Amino acid sequence: MKKIAQTLCIAAVAIAMAACGGNKQYTITGSVADDQFDGAMVYLYNNGEVVDSANISNGHFTLRGTVEQPWVGMVYTHSESARAMLDFIVEPGQIELDLLDDHVGGTPLNDSLQLFLTANDNSDLDAQLKGYLQLYYTAPSAEVRAQAEHLYDSVEAIGTDRTFALANKMYDGNRDNVLGAYALGVLCGTDRLTYAMLEEKLADAAQVVKDYKPVADKLAQLRAIEQTSVGKHYTDIEGVDGRLSDIVEGHVALVDFYASWCGPCRAEIRDNIVPLWAKYKDKGLVVVGLNVWERGDAAARKAAHEKVMADLGITYPQLVDSTRTATDTYGVQGIPQIMLIGADGTILARDLRGAAIEEAIVNALGK
Repeated sequence: MKKIAQTLCIAAVAIAMAACGGNKQYTITGSVADDQFDGAMVYLYNNGEVVDSANISNGHFTLRGTVEQPWVGMVYTHSESARAMLDFIVEPGQIELDLLDDHVGGTPLNDSLQLFLTANDNSDLDAQLKGYLQLYYTAPSAEVRAQAEHLYDSVEAIGTDRTFALANKMYDGNRDNVLGAYALGVLCGTDRLTYAMLEEKLADAAQVVKDYKPVADKLAQLRAIEQTSVGKHYTDIEGVDGRLSDIVEGHVALVDFYASWCGPCRAEIRDNIVPLWAKYKDKGLVVVGLNVWERGDAAARKAAHEKVMADLGITYPQLVDSTRTATDTYGVQGIPQIMLIGADGTILARDLRGAAIEEAIVNALGK
């Protein structure tokens, strides 16, 4: 940890030196040592936009350009059956990347970034996560599935805690430069930040940090979560086939954000939502399935939605969102997202899963 902190301080000095120097040229020498990627294109992204590309030949590629100020870049490539990507810092000098080994280096900021990547190696947890995921999808019962999910979440939390601590330390020492943008982007990729926490971190951050797209997007998402949190009135949603308010107004309503391809979504619908709909629909409960994030063109999305309804025996009302408006409105970070709305329109609960769904319904109907 001490070595990381020392190197990051050196990196901050390197930024100032680079800005004063006249050399603005960079050369990216990349390695993708897998034959399946030969002949593929590799793309360089800046804030989500492609700014350059090159062909991979014999496992290598080269990109060249100029840079006024260092920025967080990402290179991405794919074959028919695999993909590879890597974040790094675009700065003057000879930048070396290995997309399959997750290695960056060759320049001061990237050497510093590599120290973080090495310390943040969570591969020791991968085997456990893979085993629990396999158990989840092959579980013979809802109880075993819930246990597998709990174990998976527990192990994943260990890795997230490690990542959060390392990224937080790097951010605290670099909030005035591009490494701070990268570090805060990593923090934004965890589930640990609240809207208030992120606003506080950005209060004295450099503009390069505030302008980094993952950070700006996360701020908007957390703001949406704050505005639709428990205790707030629900925000209406217009799907391609109606409005949420037309279905839920004046009712205790369970709203399920889901997609046909989402395994955990299907499990919740099959094990909990469909049975609970049958059990409580005559006692005042309304259930709404909000189909989001379906893949393919309009015809493929429609077919997938109709099939999942038939497969799982869904008979309660549905709304289809093909524009991501619904998930953006509620700051949905992952699905299933199951929330309960009271008869007066107040959001009573979010992030419901398993047995907690029925408990929340019973409490709401009893009031």
